Amino acid sequence: MRKIATVLFGALVCLGALALVLGTAQAQQKITAKIADILSPDHPHSTTMQFFADKVKERTKGRVEIQVFHSAQLGQTKDLFMGVQTGSIEIAKMPASFSGEWIPESKVWDLPYLFNSRDELWRVIRSNVGKKFVNEFYPKQGLVGVFWVDDGGRSIYANKPVRKPEDLKGMKIRVQPSDIQIQAINEMGGIGTPLAFGEVYLALQQKVLDGAENSPALYWTSKHWEVSKVYSLTEQFWSVSAFIANKKWWDNLPKDIQAEMLAAGQEAEKYFLDAYIALEGKAIDLVKEKGVTVVTDVDKATFEKRIQPVYDNFVKKYAFGKDLLDQARAAKK
Repeated sequence: MRKIATVLFGALVCLGALALVLGTAQAQQKITAKIADILSPDHPHSTTMQFFADKVKERTKGRVEIQVFHSAQLGQTKDLFMGVQTGSIEIAKMPASFSGEWIPESKVWDLPYLFNSRDELWRVIRSNVGKKFVNEFYPKQGLVGVFWVDDGGRSIYANKPVRKPEDLKGMKIRVQPSDIQIQAINEMGGIGTPLAFGEVYLALQQKVLDGAENSPALYWTSKHWEVSKVYSLTEQFWSVSAFIANKKWWDNLPKDIQAEMLAAGQEAEKYFLDAYIALEGKAIDLVKEKGVTVVTDVDKATFEKRIQPVYDNFVKKYAFGKDLLDQARAAKK
């Protein structure tokens, strides 16, 4: 009897040891995930993705490998967003201007002339306003906010100067798929025309569009200066994007992995700001060298007066509009 008990005890010990080994192996099992965007590999958003992937690998001691996909390798913005929602893509960049269809609160980031500088924008991102997106608005849509980037101060480029509203009359200006950005360009005097980013170059070249609007950095890296030779510093938008993850995938990650990835995200934000500011500082000089005329004497005051109906509509249309706008205005000071 004692012999049987000894055998049984030995078997239990072996099973326990095996379970411990299997559990440890499972905990140490390598996790792979995809992170994606539509921009070229030399754009700061793309280099920031790679930085994030490297930091995650370093922080998790190789337990997590993030595969980086730039240049719309996994599709355009809508494809990426749908991929994250279905879980076929774990992490992707989501511009606020695109997400407004599903997360109406995101429209606050699109309001024209709300921000006058990157400092103001990031004060709001790091305030309770930004935290609401991470803690409330994104989770409701099955998403997790991992880290933020911005798209710079966005200005209008065409083949003629844009100094005042009259200069935009009859001009089809490409905007992101945002009703607020469309209305803003319309109020400024033009015709806001949404179009997928990957189609803009050809549309400008074939004169389907008269112009577009974007940051100096993206104007340079996209080579839109080849087909639009005048860049007017209207700076009507300071756009923001979030790298978002599928919540179901995220919730299944070990807690320590989640913590390390969020820490890597914070480091990525710092890296992004340094990289973007460095490129932004050079982009204007680089396009000038390519024969672009940069217009600085823009009548911003008149443009700002013209876009007031955009704010009136935002506050009227959305129950949260006035409160969220007031919070953003308070946080940027």
